[in-house]
Amino acid sequence: MPANSHQQGFTLVELVVTIALVAILTTLAVPSFSEVLRQWRRDSATRELTTSLQLARSESIKSSRQIVVCPSADGASCAGGTEWNTGWIVFVDDGAGTASNAGNQAVNTNERILKVVSAQSGVASIESSDDVEWMQFLPNGLLGSDTTTLTVTPSGANPETKVDKITVSRVGRVSVVTELP
Repeated sequence: MPANSHQQGFTLVELVVTIALVAILTTLAVPSFSEVLRQWRRDSATRELTTSLQLARSESIKSSRQIVVCPSADGASCAGGTEWNTGWIVFVDDGAGTASNAGNQAVNTNERILKVVSAQSGVASIESSDDVEWMQFLPNGLLGSDTTTLTVTPSGANPETKVDKITVSRVGRVSVVTELP
């Protein structure tokens, strides 16, 4: 080997400084990435729920039938609670064709389930205002109850984490507002 040849590579000091800089930058980036991930999961659940509500309203108008959206853990029946993060279903609520139990907010034999949505990952809760256990859209597209608000809170939320508030007006219109809890 000639005496004037130089070896290429990093010194130990250069390597330690580089690793320290990467560690500092990673420490700064991880919390903001976690917040972005929380926001993405919250927004994803909000989109899924608003899509289901809009489907229910449009289907009620199109078919001139009552359509119900309710929380559901099994995808086949209403859960009977005010917590929606276990999933929900959208179904035609005509009382299985009998006038005596038409519009009973329960899935009966021969009633079609239009959409099944499973539990949303990364969502701590989807809670309704006024303890709403189901939303019914009448054949003219109106909501069968007063204005309702559902609040979507992501998992790992802190006081600075924004929530989505989905409001369904009496006329069946769906709107979303993102704000601090």
